[in-house]
Amino acid sequence: MEHTSTDLNKRKILLIDDDPLIRRVVSHSLTAKGYEVLAISFGHEALAHARTILPDLVLLDVMMPDMDGYQVCRALRADPQTATVPIIMLTAMDESEAVVKGLNTGADDYITKPFDIEELLSRIQAHLRRSLREINANPLTTLPGNPTIEQIVEERLARHDPLAVLYIDLTNFKPYNDEYGWLKGDRVIKLLARQIIQATRQFGGANGFVGHIGGDDFVIVCAPDCAEPIAQFIIAEFDATIPMFYSKADRARGYIPSIDRRGKPFNAPMVTVSIAIVTNRQRTFQTAEQVATWAAEVKTYVKSLPGSRYVFDRRGK
Repeated sequence: MEHTSTDLNKRKILLIDDDPLIRRVVSHSLTAKGYEVLAISFGHEALAHARTILPDLVLLDVMMPDMDGYQVCRALRADPQTATVPIIMLTAMDESEAVVKGLNTGADDYITKPFDIEELLSRIQAHLRRSLREINANPLTTLPGNPTIEQIVEERLARHDPLAVLYIDLTNFKPYNDEYGWLKGDRVIKLLARQIIQATRQFGGANGFVGHIGGDDFVIVCAPDCAEPIAQFIIAEFDATIPMFYSKADRARGYIPSIDRRGKPFNAPMVTVSIAIVTNRQRTFQTAEQVATWAAEVKTYVKSLPGSRYVFDRRGK
């Protein structure tokens, strides 16, 4: 697992400022907090280093001798390798015009000199956390992706929390995608995501968590007693709404005429939802990988059953 909340202080920061006192004070403060800091005086030199070290965040002075901060910011945003890196501009100018220009150029934040070092540290942490969430999020649903899912499961296992993991997948989704196209397929995935979120909010308790593994695969982490009500709600909602995503003719037939991987015609049933539920009540898990492996095994069995189903695995060791 990479870039979890526990290693935010191990990230690389590129400091671009021609003032030697600022470079010395800020570098010392950030290094003391565990950050890896590269301090550069000139804009052109900083751009070359940015492409090499790929910083996690840039602190950028506005007034510099060779390139001003606006030019450097535009160059960083124009480079695909640094286009999404958080940029905090350091400015001695408190005028709103300068601030607006910096933000319009692509900066994420600004702080006015002289600044309080603790405030600067807090802003750095905030932007690194937000950047981490955005990197891990699934682009289709904006739900947390695999690194965050793994982190959540590992943390709860380490605390010995009662744990249920629901592994959710769509069945007969490929024939639907082949017939209706990926745009409509994405709408089905977004529908499922909304229903999963609604179910978790309604039945998942204060610690219910939803993650998107990718494609049509989702994960819910919650207390064991919450698992079945969540699964029942998702299945009821999905089965009630999925017919609206088919043509009138396909709804009337109840299937899509399709071709299997061997080139043989077959009738693909409507998309259904399969949910595998595993818990640590009867079985001890040491790692998130063990949970994922066990859940995948149960999901394979659920997908072999007709219709939308959930299976609560109550087997012991």
